[in-house]
Amino acid sequence: MLYGHYIINIILSLVYSASADTQPVYYGEPVKLKSNHIYFTSWKYIRQGSFRWDVQFDDDEKNQTAWLKGDSSSGAEFQPVDMPFGIRLVAQQAKKVPLKPGQISAQVYHEGKYKAWYTIGPCPDPEPFSTKDQIIPGNRSHVAYAESKDGENWELPEIGIYEYAGNKKNNIVFRGDVDGSTRGYHGGSVFIDPTSEDEHYKMIYLGNITDEEWEEFERKYPGEADTMARRPDVGGYRCVSAVFGAVSPDGIHWKSLPEPLMIQHADTLNTCYYDVDRKQYVAYVRTWQVNQRVTEYGAPDSTSWITVGRRSIGRAVSDDFRHFTKAEVVFTTQADMSPSHVWYTNCKTTLPGCPDNHVMFPWLWELESDGGSVWLLSSSDGWNWSRVPGGPVVPAGNPGESDGGHVVCVGNLLEFPGNRWCLSYNGSSIPHKYPGRDINQRKGLFPGLKGVSGMAAWTKGRLVALECEEMGEFATVAFIPPGDKIRLNAVVKPTGYIKIAVRPYGSHDDLAECTFDNTDRLVGDELEMPVKWNGESIIPHEGKPIILRFKLKQCKLFCIEFY
Repeated sequence: MLYGHYIINIILSLVYSASADTQPVYYGEPVKLKSNHIYFTSWKYIRQGSFRWDVQFDDDEKNQTAWLKGDSSSGAEFQPVDMPFGIRLVAQQAKKVPLKPGQISAQVYHEGKYKAWYTIGPCPDPEPFSTKDQIIPGNRSHVAYAESKDGENWELPEIGIYEYAGNKKNNIVFRGDVDGSTRGYHGGSVFIDPTSEDEHYKMIYLGNITDEEWEEFERKYPGEADTMARRPDVGGYRCVSAVFGAVSPDGIHWKSLPEPLMIQHADTLNTCYYDVDRKQYVAYVRTWQVNQRVTEYGAPDSTSWITVGRRSIGRAVSDDFRHFTKAEVVFTTQADMSPSHVWYTNCKTTLPGCPDNHVMFPWLWELESDGGSVWLLSSSDGWNWSRVPGGPVVPAGNPGESDGGHVVCVGNLLEFPGNRWCLSYNGSSIPHKYPGRDINQRKGLFPGLKGVSGMAAWTKGRLVALECEEMGEFATVAFIPPGDKIRLNAVVKPTGYIKIAVRPYGSHDDLAECTFDNTDRLVGDELEMPVKWNGESIIPHEGKPIILRFKLKQCKLFCIEFY
């Protein structure tokens, strides 16, 4: 479990309104762009290339059908077509910006302000109305709300819903230990549902489940319960888990849903969002890569799987946010990784302003050091994931530093003032399982050294580079440009270049106005580098699909922007 004051573990995914269109979905080209930017977190917008074998028949019809008939009597020459070469994707490392102790990192920019939901620890004093003494300590946190106009100066509104420390002068918006409930709260997230006003905000979180709730769930959904969620008591506290939900019209007044969304041992920072393409709620939760055991060895609530099961990232979906499918593993320890490394969290989000550009910032737990750093995963469709090369994007600090044990990222990747993309992170000064989380009792390792909360910051748009160290080429997929001009977020060495040609979709020839030869020189380090051909920036595409072709040398390309 993850502990610590002001661990910001609530994620609000800003999504776009769903279309009511029920027409069939077609695939191929031209591609429908969903923003004015093309970022290179995956190969989604890069053509894989093609080729042809040119044969030497005089008859054109024979040339076209030779490969079908297996006729190579005249020989053939290989001709690549838009074949990419000399390029690679490289994840860029963030700059860590620590914040003042207790300061809240932003989670989403919505309705003209930054908003955050974060956790605070339970009141140390007795509370007769609370069931906290019946809940395992890691699940006793409360959810509080904060907002900001600039992402740096935060207001903690006095909401007055829940009593805490003897009064209601606080900003707490959710507790899982009142009204007789023993669910508690751990590892939750909040997101906006564009399909509902009454339940515009939705929350998922991990909590305790009663035997009666488990039995009712099994009756309604046979075989869907994760048997690993039923664990023996820990320190005298019940430790049987499920994922629960809550809904709210405004993100402040919450109503808990009566039934668990799924029974899953999701002991991590869980996320959820509404997928406007699939028209489903998609949750990313903790799952385990583990073998089925022989049933007669161990009790039903046995924890024999802990030492051999690898923590993994799982996914579940729902049509109504009342019941999710059984979670399935979608990303786990890969064959090219150390067998002692596991994916602990997911931190699923999208790029700012790009709802179809899916990324994750999971913490890779390295068991041999009980620490680890944050890496970058990307997906072209939000479904299939791969690790972006380049190493960790938010590394842990050095031993003896506030984040020298490990770091974890939470929340949404957001655009901030000063041309920055930022993501909240929390760092620990000690290894994850070291028995010193309570700094007042820590006597051994780094006594008195607190952890840190802050922002992992990238220069705007520069999360992943399409890098060309020497010379390279590629072509984009075909699309209808959302503007008549383009500019690049790029770094080009004085000895390098970026040249761009524009080809109408379906044509073999580039536009005469926009060729490699008449591309004006592009060099330098700019977030908005205008592209011109013989001094002209307008692309005469007339609203029709085009393909952009690139020739590169000694440069990093981060984004193509249409305006």
